[in-house]
Amino acid sequence: MTSQTPGKLQILTIQCGPSDPDPARNVPVLLDLLRTATATRRPDFVVFTELATTQYFCGYNDPKWFDVAEPLDGPAVGAFRAEARRIGCHILLPFYERGRVKGEFFNSLAVIGPDGELIPGLLPDGRKVACYRKNHIPDQYSYSPGLNERYYFKGGPGLPVFETAHGRIGCLICYERSFPEAWRVLALHGARIIFVPTAAWGPNRAESWGFELRTAAVQNGVFVVAPNKGGVEVTEGARNFYGRSTVFGPMGDLIAEGPERAGPAPVWAEIDPAEVDRHGRRYTFFRDRRPELYGSLGDTWRNVY
Repeated sequence: MTSQTPGKLQILTIQCGPSDPDPARNVPVLLDLLRTATATRRPDFVVFTELATTQYFCGYNDPKWFDVAEPLDGPAVGAFRAEARRIGCHILLPFYERGRVKGEFFNSLAVIGPDGELIPGLLPDGRKVACYRKNHIPDQYSYSPGLNERYYFKGGPGLPVFETAHGRIGCLICYERSFPEAWRVLALHGARIIFVPTAAWGPNRAESWGFELRTAAVQNGVFVVAPNKGGVEVTEGARNFYGRSTVFGPMGDLIAEGPERAGPAPVWAEIDPAEVDRHGRRYTFFRDRRPELYGSLGDTWRNVY
């Protein structure tokens, strides 16, 4: 395998292409992509795009899609736990999760360690969670098909960080990249890399994709790793996912970028975790924060109107 620069981390984002309606057919495809990409180079982290093991089925209220959800201990996550152990790396697998409570479904991400074990997340209040569950669930129709994710997903319990062999990481999923408060919570709780698996299409979001992520990287002093699905996928209708999986450094430098509107494709990046500490000396944002001025962020605004 290719030798690694001392102190630096190898990041592999898998820019997934159009998926099959049957998740059982997608998992072997994803495993083949991963094995091919890592044949001569070992990653420290691998991350796939949002809902990697299924199609992106949102936009139509069809209960048949509840049948493709799997529990956290199901076969899809199990296959990647074995693969993480074989390669010796962390794997971040986004998937459609069937919760333990009847009728609960989540847009989730499993964080798997190099030993194949699931790494739990730690919420700001000290509670542990078994995986990351998307918190901000869109339901809007600025273009067609729309984003009726609330039909399929329950919101998660909060914003955990995950303790890995290479430091703390955080996760956001797709739509959540537009909530600056979420980024800041993860950064304040020690996340040095924030992964943002995405399945996005449409001109409105494509235009803001790069500068939104770059701004978050600079303002929070973190690496941003954002894989996005690429290519035309057909469910009840066709969607052209714009790809352009991206890795930004804490100073806002573009480290890697995937192809546009195409997939699947591996996107490699080498990052230097020391850049996070250098950011804190160049930009003193965290020193100059004034939390006492921001209390209204948690208000209900009942006295405004």
